Amino acid sequence: MKKVFGIPMEKKKELTTILEADPYVKGSFAMMGYKLKEGNQVGGDESTIYLYISGDDDKVKGAEEKLKEMLVDVPEEIENKIITVIAEEEDKAASGMGDIFG
Repeated sequence: MKKVFGIPMEKKKELTTILEADPYVKGSFAMMGYKLKEGNQVGGDESTIYLYISGDDDKVKGAEEKLKEMLVDVPEEIENKIITVIAEEEDKAASGMGDIFG
């Protein structure tokens, strides 16, 4: 499951604390992997940070639970756009590694 959460820019410090907490604990954001995009990077609300995570349903629901106090709605078209942008970035990175080691 791929999910994008919206967090107000003024909560960036709180978000960073949550994302970096207990990086080696099962179910932590560090173990799951995540990507952050600012609204102006993806055509979204400039006052919002978008957090992308990918994992099984339980991990995504656990992440949502940890963030529930600070979440704002993310329009479906923005969520789909962010998922597409990140997939393209990952494909380019994988292709670049293939060029180096292939």
